[in-house]
Amino acid sequence: MIRIAIGGLRKELIQKAANEAGQGQVETIISSDFEAVKMVKAGKADYYLGACNSGGGAALSVAIGILGYANCSTVAKAGGRPKQSEIEKRVQEGKVAFGMSVETIEEAVPMIVESILKAK
Repeated sequence: MIRIAIGGLRKELIQKAANEAGQGQVETIISSDFEAVKMVKAGKADYYLGACNSGGGAALSVAIGILGYANCSTVAKAGGRPKQSEIEKRVQEGKVAFGMSVETIEEAVPMIVESILKAK
């Protein structure tokens, strides 16, 4: 079971998209950004997903501070679209925190979850 901690804006939408894409293979936990990232750091969650309006700022700012820049990746900024090949590459590189703009949640989250499941 893959454990995903969720923070940022539109948490419930992220959770819904992750649960649907995970098809029973993921457990999602909604929390504040700070608590969700601490769960990943402590090994109580495997991944962090967060969203903000821009996709590049608040979605990952706490994660970068706690987990380090090398463990985080923005997958879709405002006005952009997520790319499956880029997300798969980031998962394979060992990234554990992913940020996106709120407008891309329904597209990006399934790509992230599918990439994680494919890598396991």
